Amino acid sequence: MKKLLLFIVILISIILISGCTGTDSNFTIKVSGTTGLRFSGSYLTIKADGENISKSVDGVIPSEYRTKGTIVSCMFQKQEVAGHLIVEILKEDKTISTSDTTAEYGCVTIATK
Repeated sequence: MKKLLLFIVILISIILISGCTGTDSNFTIKVSGTTGLRFSGSYLTIKADGENISKSVDGVIPSEYRTKGTIVSCMFQKQEVAGHLIVEILKEDKTISTSDTTAEYGCVTIATK
């Protein structure tokens, strides 16, 4: 019984430390690269209360999207052969994830941790 209780206490501590009970943060998804490049994509935000919000977008570089949650995941694809597509996720105005592509009709997929 003591081992089970110790296991439960350790498990609860890990969950609290990992941020599963955290609060929502402000995120910005920045799409940059070759000015005027057309792209399409989507992003998913998971909020602290478990709500999932998904949004599909079509845009032109440069563009920004703002959301609030605990986790953000996104995928963007170039709609043209040439050009450079850069995607950054900022948390409270600090870059935490970035990826880019110059591939023909290339895709970028990134997420927060």
